[in-house]
Amino acid sequence: MIFENQASYQLWHLLYSYEGDDSPSGNEKLYELLEKKFGFKKEHSKILAEIGFPQDYGSLSSKAMRKIYPYIKEHKYSTACNYAGYNHSKNSLTKEQLENRVLKDQLEILPKNSLRNPVVEKILNQMINLVNEVSKEYWRPDEIRIELARELKNNAEERANMTSEINKATVQHQKYTEILQREFGIKAPSRNDIIRYKLYLELANNGFKDLYTDVKIERENLFTEKYDIDHIIPQSRFFDDSFSNKVLVPRSANLKKGNFTAFDYLEIEGKEKLEKFLNIIKELYDKGVITKAKYEKLQKKGIEIGDGFIERDLRNTQYIAKKAKEILFGITNSVVSTSGRITDKLREDWNLVNTMKELNLEKYKKLGLTETIINSKGEEKQRIIDWTKRNDHRHHAMDALTVAFTTHNHIQYLNYLNARKDEKHKEHQNIFAIENTITKVIEKKNGSKERKFIEPIKNLRIDAKRHLDEVLISHKAKNKVVTKNINKIKKKGSVVAKTELTPRGQLHKETIYGSSKFLKTKEEKISGKFDLETIHKVQNEKFRNALLGRLQEFGGDPKKAFTGKNVISKNPIFLNDDQTEQLPETVSLAWYEIGYTIRKVVNPDNFKDYKNIEKVTDKRIRDILTERLKAFNGNSKEAFSDLEKNPIWLNKSKGIVVKTVTITGINNAEAIHYRKDHLGKDILDENGKKVAVDFVSTGNNHHVAIYEDADGNLQERVVSFYEAIERVNQGLTIIDKDYNQDLGWKFLFTMKQNEMFLFPSEDFNPKEIDLFDDKNLSLISKNLFRVQKIATKDYFFRHHLETTVEDNSNLKGVAWRREGLNGLKGILKIRLNHLGKIVQVGEY
Repeated sequence: MIFENQASYQLWHLLYSYEGDDSPSGNEKLYELLEKKFGFKKEHSKILAEIGFPQDYGSLSSKAMRKIYPYIKEHKYSTACNYAGYNHSKNSLTKEQLENRVLKDQLEILPKNSLRNPVVEKILNQMINLVNEVSKEYWRPDEIRIELARELKNNAEERANMTSEINKATVQHQKYTEILQREFGIKAPSRNDIIRYKLYLELANNGFKDLYTDVKIERENLFTEKYDIDHIIPQSRFFDDSFSNKVLVPRSANLKKGNFTAFDYLEIEGKEKLEKFLNIIKELYDKGVITKAKYEKLQKKGIEIGDGFIERDLRNTQYIAKKAKEILFGITNSVVSTSGRITDKLREDWNLVNTMKELNLEKYKKLGLTETIINSKGEEKQRIIDWTKRNDHRHHAMDALTVAFTTHNHIQYLNYLNARKDEKHKEHQNIFAIENTITKVIEKKNGSKERKFIEPIKNLRIDAKRHLDEVLISHKAKNKVVTKNINKIKKKGSVVAKTELTPRGQLHKETIYGSSKFLKTKEEKISGKFDLETIHKVQNEKFRNALLGRLQEFGGDPKKAFTGKNVISKNPIFLNDDQTEQLPETVSLAWYEIGYTIRKVVNPDNFKDYKNIEKVTDKRIRDILTERLKAFNGNSKEAFSDLEKNPIWLNKSKGIVVKTVTITGINNAEAIHYRKDHLGKDILDENGKKVAVDFVSTGNNHHVAIYEDADGNLQERVVSFYEAIERVNQGLTIIDKDYNQDLGWKFLFTMKQNEMFLFPSEDFNPKEIDLFDDKNLSLISKNLFRVQKIATKDYFFRHHLETTVEDNSNLKGVAWRREGLNGLKGILKIRLNHLGKIVQVGEY
């Protein structure tokens, strides 16, 4: 019988290829065909019509199916494929095929935008860099073991439920696509269009009113800019693009919410709105309209978003795992995957968790987070309270070590634990034999017994502790400023390729600032700093002229005029001929500075305390806000929330309230717009220069260059990312090593985010030991810090093992450092490769 004529094939082909009809259900013709060809009643046809096929289905040709079909009745799919001459997986080859494979010496970096997700692309490229480094150092690996973030084996019921959910989603999305085409006129609905529509339907039980403003969403404007898909927990704080982290809201509410979680935003809006919001989402959850995951995210406060809450999207992780295995198979014949559950079990049985605790004990002691306990031998021992391994980057190394010692036997044993007691199970004999080889029974203090895995090598814990103590963490430094992209443009029948430089980061922050002149005053003692510029700032004209006379007398040299024997206390300056009136040692300076201002909404986030209020430029409004905060005992949430009901009056009789205020913003900015006349021509100032009107902060700093001046003092030059781009565009080197060379300055080194530096200590001078000797790794590790952030004469460093960015004062100098220019004396820059090995010392 011809394969295509078999009833089973024809049934599958009908269900797989049917695209719907114009009937109310969209499936009436299908019901008719199922009854006519196969005798199905309508109630059964309805069930069959609900079957949806995942993407992998239909990927076999009828020729392949013809070959596999005779074997599938008696064998599982993978075996049937082998009998038919096919590999079930492209990575499952015969022994002979594996031996004849030509392996790569190095893996190729994935081209930019070659994957659907740039985050996944970055992760996999880091993996490729690491594997390539291992291959260069130790030659090509015989086997690579990787841990996948998924459970061991789903049982039949779990697989059936998963398949059922996929089928339902596939059919549902197809129906939504048809609705969007038919009712909204969207010819080719995108994934986001379908999500938007699903989020709209989710609000049906709330009268289609959104969760933030409780105002009905206009169906006719559903696909306009009037409404946004908002991330409940902002993506800037938690990378979660799942449906459970999305709601449909008016754009105005989304903009107002900004970087807050939904809960925090509604809390700022006022108690009444928050309570109403909480009642609505509870009702929707109780009715099963929203999932538990969405319900929890809607209630999540910003302060609750911690390491434990940041979990990778499961689908992303499975995608990474699949691509990782595929890539790694190019450099080795054996890629063995294990799961997090297996790693947890082995790590616990091999007592490696205690190794990490011991390595961190000293740090926790300084924090006061240890307690004394009495062990079974009656000895006093220190124990860390509320221990978590995740505050130390070495926990990845510990897990990798565990994975490295995870064998096929460990995986098989844990996969088939139920076979140990079931003599009828096909794997019983095999598992029983493995059990006696890799496990042993341990008797506990209470007399009970527990089976544990045997350590893979003798003294594993001791050796692991020694190696973990010597680990140096490699952090990816942010070196690149631009990426070269080739843009292809069609011109007159031909394609022209043009190389463009694309910035690798944000050129400037989005906020637009205005500019103002601010009067600055200061009491200053007369000293060698009083050059011509400083003296012109002296408020008192009589004092100013006297100082100018002394400076001129000494040829304009302030050090000669006002220090040494000419210091004012020793050689006074008299203000009259009778020498009865003397210039004081301290004078008042006054000058104007250009500052950049911005309008801010009065709310608890913008004005958390009195310090924030001090930035308000208008004194009267500043005083009003200060009094308001005092009236609420410094509680900004009560003082500045729900201002519609409890306004802040500027002039009550005229009904003028304070809603937004002008505050000082930043000191350095770049102009983006210039003043123009009604004809669009530039307006020039008295010096013939364009008059700037709008300004932007130039974003993050790219690097700070450190120099030594002619007197041996350290000096700096901070370069913003904006300026770095400008230098590239002008064909200049990003780092100006010749800066102030005419003044005797000598370039020493630069500091960029994540670059590594060794700090001297009482028992360590990085310039006096051999940094390439592995015997010194433990000492190097204690004194190794990465650059966390940089500002003018203010540099933050984080210890290379630290995973958090908390500035606990008890750990200053141990977990983090904050240094000025003088704190950089004696430090040494080093470079690590992907294996954490020092490959370069000094500036590179």
